[in-house]
Amino acid sequence: MSAAGPFDPGPEGHDTHLVLESPRGAVSLWPAWRAVPPGWTARFGPAPHDACVRRVERG
Repeated sequence: MSAAGPFDPGPEGHDTHLVLESPRGAVSLWPAWRAVPPGWTARFGPAPHDACVRRVERG
């Protein structure tokens, strides 16, 4: 069994992820515990993994 990665779902119902936006408008799922990379902006969250995935899928 391998350890969970930073983009895997965390404990259900916990605010584990963010949705980031790049200067060019790209959106990305991001673990809430990691620093937001330079140039990117948090647009949603922290929220549960599933909520962030739905937000990324909407664009």
